[in-house]
This record gives sequence, C-alpha cells and structure tokens, in this order.
Amino acid sequence: MASQQRLRVFIVDDNEMTRDLLRVIIQGEQFDVVGDAGTAESAKLRLRSQKADIVCLDVVMPDGDGLSLLEWIGQKQPQAAVLMVTASADRSTVEQSLRNGAKGYIVKPFTPGAVMDTLNHVVAKMRAARATAGPA
Repeated sequence: MASQQRLRVFIVDDNEMTRDLLRVIIQGEQFDVVGDAGTAESAKLRLRSQKADIVCLDVVMPDGDGLSLLEWIGQKQPQAAVLMVTASADRSTVEQSLRNGAKGYIVKPFTPGAVMDTLNHVVAKMRAARATAGPA
C-alpha cells in the first residue's frame, strides 16, 4: 500500500442516514468510500466484487448480525480491516468483535473526530504490519 494511495472504505449499516454521515466524514484525501450496503445480504453481494481496505460494519441489521458478517469478511477479504460502528457498547459485544478480528470499535452516536481518529489509528497499525512483513 503506497502512502499516497487512497484507501477503499465500504460502509455496512441498516440506517441510511448513518451511511450518508459516515460517507461525508470519511470521503477525502486519504479515503475513498467505494460502496455501501444496508443489509448483511446486500453487503455480501457487493463485497464479492468490490475490494475494500477498510469495512465500517454495524452490529445489528434486519437480516443478520454484524458479528457473523465480520467472520464472512475475514474469510472472503482477509486483508480488509473491519471497524465495528454500532450503538451496542456492551462489553461482551465489544470483546466478541475484537476476538473475531475487528480492528476497532466506534460507538454511536459518534463524532467526526472519533471516526477519523479510529480510522487513522487502524491505518497506522495496517501500515506498520505491512512494513514489518516486508515486500511481497
């Protein structure tokens, strides 16, 4: 990942206003929002053909839960860093998300600063891991 390359972000949330707000916050010099989905099933369909560097993922959706989708993303796009974005701040959900591979957790309602701080923290960890791994 070149340092100048914009990272591709995909947003999964059943609330359209939340998806739109995240898109406005994230889209910019460093990030390119490449798509979004309002259900787990539509996320799977779109992520089969759309590569993402980062996936912002809600926990509660009308047709499934984000924890199951987190595992699916880990299998289908293991290079993607998943950030849970949810109103569910209970300890067991946070711990299960992190155990299942989430790289960060943003609690709703969020501020633009909290979203960008979490994204930048995850990007720094991604770049450090790739630098340590060396050239492919």
